[in-house]
Order: sequence, then structure tokens, then C-alpha cells
Amino acid sequence: MASMNASLGYNQTTQPAQVSSGFMLRYLMAVVGIYLAVMTPVTITLAIRVAALAPDSKASSLGFILGVGALIAMVANPLLGQLSDLTRSRFGRRKPWVVGGMLVAVGALLGLGSAGSLMLVALYWWLTQIAINASLAALVAVIPDRIPKQQRGRLSALSGMSSNLAIFAGAAVINVVGTDDIWMFVVPGVLGLALVAVFAARYPEPEVAELPPKPFRPMAMLRNFLFDPRQHPDFSWAWLSRFLVQYGASVMMTYQVYYLMDVVGFSHVTVGKPVFVASLLMGGAIVVMSLLSGWLSDVTGRRKVFVFVASLVYAAGLALLMVGSSFAMFLAAILVSSCGLGIYLAVDQALVVDVLPSRAEDAAKNMGIFNISNVAPQSLAPATAPLFLAIGGGGNYGALFCAAAVIAVLGALAVIPIKGVR
Repeated sequence: MASMNASLGYNQTTQPAQVSSGFMLRYLMAVVGIYLAVMTPVTITLAIRVAALAPDSKASSLGFILGVGALIAMVANPLLGQLSDLTRSRFGRRKPWVVGGMLVAVGALLGLGSAGSLMLVALYWWLTQIAINASLAALVAVIPDRIPKQQRGRLSALSGMSSNLAIFAGAAVINVVGTDDIWMFVVPGVLGLALVAVFAARYPEPEVAELPPKPFRPMAMLRNFLFDPRQHPDFSWAWLSRFLVQYGASVMMTYQVYYLMDVVGFSHVTVGKPVFVASLLMGGAIVVMSLLSGWLSDVTGRRKVFVFVASLVYAAGLALLMVGSSFAMFLAAILVSSCGLGIYLAVDQALVVDVLPSRAEDAAKNMGIFNISNVAPQSLAPATAPLFLAIGGGGNYGALFCAAAVIAVLGALAVIPIKGVR
């Protein structure tokens, strides 16, 4: 039994066995499913619902709901990830949380779809964030649990592009079901649950019988989050890089609907189709660049140069939004930024797993700490965006995207001090 656990990834010093392409495909679809449930509201439907309920304060209301939701996710992900690390069920450490979280998320999305006030919209969205992060924290931990180093670049590429594939899939779903009723929230959630269930049914999770039991101690769990950057500088620099780049990505994702409405001139009724076109372009660019970059990173054994170049390309895409206001310019910006994001997401997660502390026993917790760099910008972006938009009297999207581009460049610079990987 001990040798089985080592071969499957519970031994910090022994490489897990390589996984099949079928495993990678099922994993990709599961991550896409989780993001389909959460990113469709973030990028499309939540903005539409908020605009319908509070047309005169839509930007600030959306910023508050998403901002608080991101703060909740920032706490929930590492906390629930640590509970996954502690789990010793006959179904394993990860599957109960992966499936259970999505079941709760579907229920919360059902409530969100029927909510008739901003308060109910906010409450159901915050519950959705908790449930989604329970599922996501456990699923992300599968990589350090089960994936050997020589395959992490490719699986990181698949995982990295999953959120953008989900955005495209969500736009396609909304293009079919429309934006007028409950189904724009429920259908993405149900599809996400189905994809997660397929992965869980086929996942050969490492057995936990040989792992030492870890009692549930709330105060000890809280102390575990006191992370000292000086003890793990490579992990800390990787965290900072993701935080800065993700801020730029959060600005783009959160405000693309309002940019198309306020600058390009679409209405809340017609904005679904251009978002679908942009998502199609984004998804194609990210898939191509992610697969190519992940493969090249594994072949060359290099991570940092890909992350550095990707951050600069993404910043260039954001900068394009400052020089034009047409739909064609918006699509050009989406194409360039998506190429950069595809390269970045393909390699960045593999870099993080390579320098992850305590990979054998605390993978979900430490990946959850890293995931704070994903979700904190989702709170910071809508909280700070109104400050940039207000420059010059309001509606200054040029200032907003300029700030996001500069911060993304700083994210590129943050990978330079990392020494544990090339």
C-alpha cells in the first residue's frame, strides 16, 4: 500500500506514474465544467441581471457583489482545500469535495436565477463562490497528487486554458438559452456538474489508508495560513507574478460587457452576440498558444521565459484598448491579450507546482494559498476600477486599461528572481 501511495504522488520525493491522454482530457473537461458554472455569471449573466435591477448604479453594484464574492473565495479556497487535505474517506481526499461542491453550486445558481433583488443576487452569488471553491480547491490538488513533473507543463496548459474555454462555452450557451430567465444561470451549472461527475467516476484517486490521520483543529488550520515568504521565496515570487497578471485579466473580464455597452454602443439586449464572438476568438487563441507553449515548456524544461514573455504580450493587448473604440479594435485587443494569456496560463501553474512547498501532505492547502493570487485580483479589480474610470469626469476606460497593462508588466518582472526553475 505504501508503494502505491508513493507511485500516485503522496511521497514528496517519488515521481508519480505518468497519466494517459484520456485522464488529461477528463481532467480538462472537469475544470472547464467548474469554470463554466462560475465564469458565465462573472463575464455575462451577472452583469446583465445587475443592470436590469439597478440600471443607474450597475457598475458600482456589480463591483460590490463581485468584489465581496472574490474576498469570500479568497478565504474559502485555501480553507476548504485544507479540509480536503484532512479528509480520509473511502472515496478519497478529493472526490467528495469536487462533486459535493458542484452540487451545492447548482442549488445556489438556481436561487440566483430566480432572485428579484440585489440583496438576494449578492447572497446567492456569495454562496456560489463558496461551493465552487470547495470543488476547485480539491480538483487543482489532483495535479501535485497525481501528475509527474514531465507532464505538468501539458496538464498545466490544459488547466490554464480551461477558464477561457469555459468563457467561450458559456457565451455559446447564453447565445442559445438567452438572457431573459433563470436558465442563463442554471444551464451552465448543470453542465458543469455533469462534466465533474464524469471525471470523478473515472478518477483513480490514491488511497488514503497509509496517510497519517490529521485531526480537525480549527485554530491550527488558521495558523497554517501564516505563510512566511522568506522560507519559500520562489513560491512567493510566483504568487506575486500571478496576482499582478491576474489583476489585468480581471479588469478585462469584469468590464468587457460594460465596455461594449458604454464605448462601442451595444445594448444589454444585443451585447450577448459580440461577447460570444470575442469569446470564440479568445478561446481559439488560448487553445493554440496554450498547447504549443505547454509542450515547448516540457520539452525544454524551461518555465520562466514563457511566463515573462506572456505577461508582456498580455499587457500589449490591454494597451490596444486605449487607442480605439470600435468593435474591430476590441477584437484585436482580445486576440493579442489572449495569445499572451494562453502562453502564461500554460506554463505558470507548472512553475508553481515545481516550487510548491509540502507537496505530499498539504497540496490543496498550498495550492489554495496560491489561488488567493487568482481570486484577490477579482476583488481588487472591481474595487479599484471606478477610481480609474472616474478620471476626467467618468467613463475613462483608457485609464483603466492603461493601469491594468502597467500592472501586468510588473507581473512579468516578478518571475525574474525565481531560482528553483529555469
